[in-house]
Amino acid sequence: MAAFTSGLPGGNRNNNGNFNNVGNNGNWWTSTENNNNNAWNRNLNYNNPEVNRNNNNKENGFSVRCLRDLSETFALQV
Repeated sequence: MAAFTSGLPGGNRNNNGNFNNVGNNGNWWTSTENNNNNAWNRNLNYNNPEVNRNNNNKENGFSVRCLRDLSETFALQV
């Protein structure tokens, strides 16, 4: 069974303020830091169905995903 991944190709902003790859790539930060200057991110490319893992400078601008913890929502309803 093949995995299906999707994401909007928002591109990224590099550390000098230029925007790149809008419409071609989607880049999202993870919550994992590599060191004081770098953190891990995930990347989707328009021509590659695989999710890539990269290490990038924190000064770059990538998208973030907001997640809701359903266990908190359930606890409030009880």
